[in-house]
Amino acid sequence: MLKEQIHRIKNGNLEELDKVYKDMKPKFFSYAKSSFSKIDIEDIEDAYQDTMLDFYNNIQRGLLTEISSSLSAYIIQIGKMKLIKVSDKKNPYTTLSNIEDLAALQNYDHRIDDMVKFVFGNVSENCKKILDLFYFKRKSMDEIATELGYKNADTVKAKKNRCISKLSEQVTKMRLGYE
Repeated sequence: MLKEQIHRIKNGNLEELDKVYKDMKPKFFSYAKSSFSKIDIEDIEDAYQDTMLDFYNNIQRGLLTEISSSLSAYIIQIGKMKLIKVSDKKNPYTTLSNIEDLAALQNYDHRIDDMVKFVFGNVSENCKKILDLFYFKRKSMDEIATELGYKNADTVKAKKNRCISKLSEQVTKMRLGYE
């Protein structure tokens, strides 16, 4: 049934997407309120919107064709990352329990993590530097351009987008070969 839902959404059935949106919202909010009690309701709402947008985009780009876990586990995993970012901005000192929570989600398909690690290990050094500086060191595009000697932030943004596209494409190919 889940595979059929994903297929309907991919084919433009927005009523199906709306149904998933409404069905998952109480579960997501319940999880967010219990696990991230210091985040206000507006930030939880924003995280949920972003999560559902990522869910939809993953389907449209062909990154999500079926889920080996439950739909709620998949959506909560995406949302958890967003909630952690919000929490980090409000409290820059991430607690160990939040880090442990990342690994604790039941039914999460860890093969995807392994694929991403493998693919990331095989990208160019420039891609690694840009992605590391942007995602892990949280530097701005301007800072990265200066640090790596690029013309401007737009050049870095274009290179980062190409790197992400390559990574995504390789993970998708690996995933299709896995199933």
